Amino acid sequence: SAVVTSCSNCGTTTTPLWRRSPLGETICNACGLYYKARNTTRPVCNVATASTAATMSTSSAAPEDLANLICANCQTTTTPLWRRDEAGHPICNACGLYFKLHSVRRPITMKRSTIKRRKR
Repeated sequence: SAVVTSCSNCGTTTTPLWRRSPLGETICNACGLYYKARNTTRPVCNVATASTAATMSTSSAAPEDLANLICANCQTTTTPLWRRDEAGHPICNACGLYFKLHSVRRPITMKRSTIKRRKR
């Protein structure tokens, strides 16, 4: 039978890198990095289980949700990145960047029908 290595702090059996605690115990990469950064052991309540991780990844916006977004400023439906204004309404990338730079809403007259990509 194979020996299953587990973290002495959180109990996980999978990690990209096994480390040693200051006491010489085997700990996972996450617990080792936490200890190295904060000089204290990683709280076990912070450990994300597989079901928690799956829930977190599925809670992000689904593609069909992005399809019906409309910019609260210029009413466009196409943008490479959706942002939010001060009130929390969805705004397009152009309106968001304009507001960040000038602290005023982007004039509707600046709206273009096509997205101009930069070549870098």
